[in-house]
Amino acid sequence: MTMRTLLNVAALAVSGWLVMEAQVYAEFQPATKVGGKPYATLMGATVLDADQFLDPATNVPDHDNGYATVILPFLFEYQGYRYSRLAISVNGFVMLLRAGENPPLVGGDVPGRLFINTEPFNVIAPFWGDHFYRTTQAGYVPSRISYRVTGAAPNRAFVVEWRDLNINNKALPSSVASFQVWLYESSRPGNFQGDIEFAYGLTGSGGPVQVQGAAIGIKGGFNDYLNGLVFTGDVSQARTSTVLNSTWQPSGGSDTVIRFNAIPRLFLEGWGDGDVDFSQVGKHTGMGQDRFVTVNDVMMILRSVATDRRLDSLKGRQAYHGDVNHNGRFYYSTRNRANTADSSYHRRAITTRSLYYWQDLPSDNSLPYIGGDPVLFFEATEYDAAIIMLYMAARVPYLPWLLDLTVLPPYGRGAAAAGLATTIQLREPYRVAPGIYRLPIALDGAWDGPLGIRADLNGQIVAAEVAPRFVDRLELAYKGGRIALAGVVACDPGEPLVYVTVRMEEPFVQTSTIRFNDVELPEIRQPLTVPADTELKLQLMPNPATDRLRVSFVATEMGRYRLLLYDVNGNLVHVLADGEYQPGIHQMEWTGVNIAGEQVGTGTYLCRVDGPTGTFWRPFIWLR
Repeated sequence: MTMRTLLNVAALAVSGWLVMEAQVYAEFQPATKVGGKPYATLMGATVLDADQFLDPATNVPDHDNGYATVILPFLFEYQGYRYSRLAISVNGFVMLLRAGENPPLVGGDVPGRLFINTEPFNVIAPFWGDHFYRTTQAGYVPSRISYRVTGAAPNRAFVVEWRDLNINNKALPSSVASFQVWLYESSRPGNFQGDIEFAYGLTGSGGPVQVQGAAIGIKGGFNDYLNGLVFTGDVSQARTSTVLNSTWQPSGGSDTVIRFNAIPRLFLEGWGDGDVDFSQVGKHTGMGQDRFVTVNDVMMILRSVATDRRLDSLKGRQAYHGDVNHNGRFYYSTRNRANTADSSYHRRAITTRSLYYWQDLPSDNSLPYIGGDPVLFFEATEYDAAIIMLYMAARVPYLPWLLDLTVLPPYGRGAAAAGLATTIQLREPYRVAPGIYRLPIALDGAWDGPLGIRADLNGQIVAAEVAPRFVDRLELAYKGGRIALAGVVACDPGEPLVYVTVRMEEPFVQTSTIRFNDVELPEIRQPLTVPADTELKLQLMPNPATDRLRVSFVATEMGRYRLLLYDVNGNLVHVLADGEYQPGIHQMEWTGVNIAGEQVGTGTYLCRVDGPTGTFWRPFIWLR
């Protein structure tokens, strides 16, 4: 591998790498208005009789707040789950259901529930209000709720129409409206997320119509919705606005629909197969695991750790594939570990390593299920990235890999006694410039195998690079004060693995939130002292340098001295001096050219002096 990464915000923006979350506002774009789509009453549709709408508690007909459940002709993904059933509410919304699920018992007549953390969940609401399905009552227009499949696979749509529904005021016979919801089948391979549309027809039967007070939008779960009346394209506004409808048509006309465009998310089985970027669907279609697991999967994990922006954590998504050692399952619990009492809402990890995600689940009454399937999330860490690199080095035969101890060195209790590393070390710092220090990161013991490290420093990381000896064995990413690295290394105690250049404001280095091969460790604090002779023997001014670098070195005795410049990959860039020197201070300049006389680019470089008394070196930054 030759890929190196000096991660920065600009690179993230260019690559389009974004946070993936288990919420509708990350799976659908905010509502837009789409014109040129005239409202058309469903013809040849299946009509649902009023008595088919049932009270979930009693299973008896309920024309006021009842639900009728129908089967979808295609799978429709919502919040990371693929649904095959739809509960249609008299009150102008639908709910996605999986096998064994039922609609909620109460609350379907309160449109404001679209915006709060109570059921119903998984709601798609073209016009949620307190409505009534009228039949043959004198003075009232008969209602009709129906559904129909349009188009042909893979471009079908499932349409539900509320026609001449008595809306918002049961005592007002003229308060009648017609509207529809369209659920579109996804034609994208490996994806089941379709678009959603709301369409609106005419209102009334010659008298007043109460259109005010209905909720329009889509809802997932807790604190998770997009208001369908916000058309600015601003996600923050759409996910916080609680405005209710005030006009008809809410879309602006009967030839205009409200549309939520799906943001495609691939869904593939394969817990822990290492394919974080889903290249087996596109670039490596039909190829084996050894082709679709690449260094890009490693870097996606490291970037997520370094930036603290999670990979998509839903089943079938990015972190699900990146959890190659199967210890990254978690969920959100409201029970203590003994499951004997309620507790504060917290994240609970399932650290047991199992072949299937539904195995070894803890006893916990608050672990949610959808259709008999546990609602779990998944995390991929830098140690998973290290195991992916171990697989790429052909030291494990396949992913997922559950048998660590047969090929990997032990860690945790007993490792120190065996002389193996248990945590990181910060070696002697070098002062690059006032307030900027170069920190070598090493291990406190020997190591030979996969290595994943995450740590936070109490300063701003301005550069980081792998030590030359490990340039093809380690990958890293950083942002702010956090660094994440992964690789497969064989190293001695105290041997630098990476060099981190940090802007410091405090007279000490504090390393916190350390994670060493998935083991959380206590923080490390040490004084920020720089050996005096290091600065005296070799001085680089200015640092960072732009057009020229002035180099001064001290020859402590007569002999041959070589002054060499290297890049962070260990490649020789230039020879500044190579000859016999008398004791004393010697100075020279470098104007940024390499051995071939070409200008070098911006980056971190190393200046090394080899002499009779040994070797010493210092880093510097060249800005071009």
